[in-house]
Amino acid sequence: MQRNTGQEVHRLRCGVTILPEQSEAFARLTTELLTQVPASLVLLVDVAGQVVMTKGSHDSVDLIMLGSLVAGDLAASQEIARLTNQYQDYQIVLREGENFNTFIIEAGDYLALLVQVEREVPLGWARMVIKRMGQSLAQVMENAELSAETEAAFILDDPNDELSDLFGEALDDLWGEL
Repeated sequence: MQRNTGQEVHRLRCGVTILPEQSEAFARLTTELLTQVPASLVLLVDVAGQVVMTKGSHDSVDLIMLGSLVAGDLAASQEIARLTNQYQDYQIVLREGENFNTFIIEAGDYLALLVQVEREVPLGWARMVIKRMGQSLAQVMENAELSAETEAAFILDDPNDELSDLFGEALDDLWGEL
């Protein structure tokens, strides 16, 4: 569903639509994460690997390739966790590097988040903040889905429908539930 806000709606390859309000919330949250951890790179992708948003330093990084690899890495890690009966929501993958540590976390059913922090940042602190951010990003998606479904319930698909017929059907449904 497209809203007339004058802002663009983004349709992702995974089949999800990101509304302008969601985009704004993602921008606020990823900026907050960049400063809270602090992170050198924050990358939000959908589960198909399409880049949704990026913050921080990424001059020499191929974001399209990185997005695909993040999605694939997270999917593989989730499946390993399922096969070994260790799966939990907001699964985190940690890659320790020479100069940076890289976290990959699921952010709900449709998004994945990569956060790169300097090695000096305590892992426990980074993990806690990043997990909370993954949950917040997922909440943004869930809330928009619910509001879009609610709005869709009130939109008439056929302009020839009579309001009295719709009202009567709604009352029949209501009385049938009691």
